[in-house]
Amino acid sequence: MPKATAFREREPEPEIEENDIVRVSTSLITVPAEVLDRSGRYIGSLQKEDFRVYENGVEQQVAYFASVEQPFTVALLLDVSGSTQSQLEAIRSAANTFIKRLRPNDRLLLVSFDGKINVLTEAVTLNELRKKKLRLDAVNDGTLLYDTVGFVLNQRLAGLQGRKAIVLLTDGVDSGSKQATLKRNIHDAEESNVVIYTVQYNTLPQLPERLTRITNLKTREYVRTRLIKEYGVGSNYLQFLADKTGGRLYKAETLSDVPQAFDSITDELGRQYSLGYYPKGELQSGEKREIRVRMRSPNFVVHARDSYVANATASRQGGQD
Repeated sequence: MPKATAFREREPEPEIEENDIVRVSTSLITVPAEVLDRSGRYIGSLQKEDFRVYENGVEQQVAYFASVEQPFTVALLLDVSGSTQSQLEAIRSAANTFIKRLRPNDRLLLVSFDGKINVLTEAVTLNELRKKKLRLDAVNDGTLLYDTVGFVLNQRLAGLQGRKAIVLLTDGVDSGSKQATLKRNIHDAEESNVVIYTVQYNTLPQLPERLTRITNLKTREYVRTRLIKEYGVGSNYLQFLADKTGGRLYKAETLSDVPQAFDSITDELGRQYSLGYYPKGELQSGEKREIRVRMRSPNFVVHARDSYVANATASRQGGQD
């Protein structure tokens, strides 16, 4: 389903001609989009006229268009909680694979989480990263998934300029978050200008072994039922994060499937179009507006964000930061 992302982008000062309507203090809604053919191959060399953008069902005038090959800042979030203890080496290897695919001007923010949030490095270039020694240690009970996503969205990426993305590697199960919730994460993601890619790896095969530590059979069955339900909630959560920000959810049955998912993500981040429009009508703070991006050719499929939520600044200015 089409999806898109929204954030303010400065445009060159236009030349004012007679009968032009000058918009004062208006934010541009920008929508990164990827276009594929029906076989999944990337389509390049498209023009502004190939796209149609709708907000709340009303077609918008595309005021800005570019084929984007700019560097991005990516936050790689790694779940190293108890369910992953036997697979830390595979997680480390997958992270290294992802890092190697980044371009020289891209920046990486690396965060691991278990019962605490571990900022392994702030946003740095690859050259700066090579000077650092990074370790993945998991010694704290819990999985602060929601807290970590909220922390990175609101305290690490919010103040950075340029293209931004989160790549989240997790089984999707939260345990112990106190600062954020599932709903809060999704709301924050809708307000952000961050594309979120989620990679869900399957830790259910380790569940029987973990349950053997519980001697009481009734308690063991209760925990098993609860954990299976939480996995279902986690899958929906990861799908929502991807859908609402223009990213994608990748399923990894084992961690050996993760490098291929990372390859696809870095390819997609490096080849996007950027569309922009000025929304019609005054925005109210907290108002949600639906976005649909359509292609004039029926043979193309576009991936873009499907909505945005106006924040206080955007509502005063008539657009979305």
